[in-house]
Amino acid sequence: MATMKRRQQGWMAVLLFAAIAMGGFGSNAAERVSLGESSRSATFSERLGDGHEYVLHARRGEVLTVSVDGPAGIYFNVLPPNGEDTLANSSVTGDNRWSDTVRHDGDYTVRVYQARAATHRGRDPAFTITLALR
Repeated sequence: MATMKRRQQGWMAVLLFAAIAMGGFGSNAAERVSLGESSRSATFSERLGDGHEYVLHARRGEVLTVSVDGPAGIYFNVLPPNGEDTLANSSVTGDNRWSDTVRHDGDYTVRVYQARAATHRGRDPAFTITLALR
């Protein structure tokens, strides 16, 4: 019985962490990023606000790279077009850069956010994000 209660508490902690981490991401509209043929990267410098979402089209076999520079507490997720699990979650890894070969053609979404508590305290840090395809 005690083991079951610990398991339930563990799952509740995981769910609470996920809710807090994702809760900082607001309802801002996604920004479509079009990368030119000669320059296959784009860099944006913005204030975080309620969060940002960038969508870019990638083809299978291309290497997608995401790099975010800013103060501690700014995180990003990379989501694939087919609804599979998150490809990258910097709030778990602690990394501010991620790169991998994409497995599917389609629109990949990069979400930049901070924990809900920081948003509620009025924190609105500046950050720079670079998105690249090679």
